[in-house]
Amino acid sequence: MSNPNPPSKSMADGGTPGGILLDAGTNELEVLVFRMGPQHYGVNVAKVREVIRGETPSEPPKMHSSVIGVINKRGSLIPLVDLGKHLGLPPVDPSNIDDARIIVTEFNGMVVGFVVEAVERIHRLGWDRVQGVPEMGEGDEGVNYSTCTGIIQFDEYLLLMVDFESITDSIRMEDKLHITSVDNPLSIDRGGVRLIMAEDSAFMRDAIGTVFRRSGYTNASIFSNGQAAWEAIAAAAERGERPDMVISDIEMPGMDGLHLTKQIKSDPRLADVPVVLFSSLITEENRKKGEQVGADRQISKPELPELVRIVDEFVHQGAALIKSAA
Repeated sequence: MSNPNPPSKSMADGGTPGGILLDAGTNELEVLVFRMGPQHYGVNVAKVREVIRGETPSEPPKMHSSVIGVINKRGSLIPLVDLGKHLGLPPVDPSNIDDARIIVTEFNGMVVGFVVEAVERIHRLGWDRVQGVPEMGEGDEGVNYSTCTGIIQFDEYLLLMVDFESITDSIRMEDKLHITSVDNPLSIDRGGVRLIMAEDSAFMRDAIGTVFRRSGYTNASIFSNGQAAWEAIAAAAERGERPDMVISDIEMPGMDGLHLTKQIKSDPRLADVPVVLFSSLITEENRKKGEQVGADRQISKPELPELVRIVDEFVHQGAALIKSAA
């Protein structure tokens, strides 16, 4: 059961968000809380490298309209995204950028800075405190829920978890996120493979679902969080059924991918079902956590063709084992 008054620490003056080291499979996260106008937002600390004071960037040509330039930090060029502008909120005032804060993130092998109005604190809490976003476009105050992956209700405010990955992907628009299908050199009967997928980002659910369906994996159920995926898997197990493979993101509302993996691997009926973690958080530390809970493979987003090939590999190996045992 999550702590109703989770530990927190102030981040108002910036700094490196070092925090409590979270164990694998505890279904917990640390959230960095920041603000733009009256609305509070959050990001998983696992994606944050540091928080720094705002500074005026250079303005290289031919960049996305949300990117206001780049800054040089310790020899690395970091693009700056005006998060308010990207979300349809008032953009940062260049004359007051020194009063803003920059959240420097690192995921999917990229380092990107997001300019926000203020950074407040870090909360530690359970993923069960994170609710899914409503199935709608905009809510009160013009909040665009399509850019969010979850909602957390605190006593004093409502916090929206921002989908930094989708924002970055929409800016980069890399070809590998927009492939149509993947070849089938192993001649896998992809249509007969039962897949369960868990992914909280609507952008990535659409991308994954499209690529797998067009590649022939038509028997795939995609859930928006680990809790919903686990309930479907457990219900099927009660009927004597099981998926051929589970693919899961790590950070999700309700239940994260590490805890989902732990649940699957702890159930004797499901322990040998392959689980692949597909996440932007495949760092060395998180890779160790994935191994601790029994993940069979871990791959960084957004390598969709490689993800399809990994599924092919597991299916092919399983078919070979069945054939040799016959």
